[in-house]
Amino acid sequence: MKIFIKDMLLSQKSKFNYNYEPDIDCCNMEGRDVKFNDRSEILCEITRKNNDDLYADINIHLDTTLNCVRCLDYMRAVEDVKISGILSKEDKDVDYDIIIIDDDYLDFDKIFYDAVFEHLNNNLYCKEDCKGLCHICGANLNNVTCNCEEENPNIDPRLAELKNFL
Repeated sequence: MKIFIKDMLLSQKSKFNYNYEPDIDCCNMEGRDVKFNDRSEILCEITRKNNDDLYADINIHLDTTLNCVRCLDYMRAVEDVKISGILSKEDKDVDYDIIIIDDDYLDFDKIFYDAVFEHLNNNLYCKEDCKGLCHICGANLNNVTCNCEEENPNIDPRLAELKNFL
């Protein structure tokens, strides 16, 4: 969904509200599959300031199923992403937040994908103390214990003492 910015600047209104639900069930970003559990929702309020700047408050609700970054088990992650700033065509060197727009349009699909990308860049773990995968045999250390560390004779003897620190 795209919103034409000039329509807002020509309007007599000073507040504009938009509600958008992207029609997407899953996506693949950065090699990670993301499944959307519930409908994602974008709520946007745009306010015209006295100097004709448009200020946007955007709230994005994400309810996803994706892989834990340590053990690769599927997990559910729910996050509300908040974005706010002045709408601008260019990235100005200023002290306030700017939301970059393309060709006089505010593109909610682009904002949504940027929010999903940021959501994925958070290190999302299935649990705080996730042990991850064994780097030798690939076993999920949350479910099984393996003896790979004990059996590994390839430890450099000069570094063997470092094992005691863990």
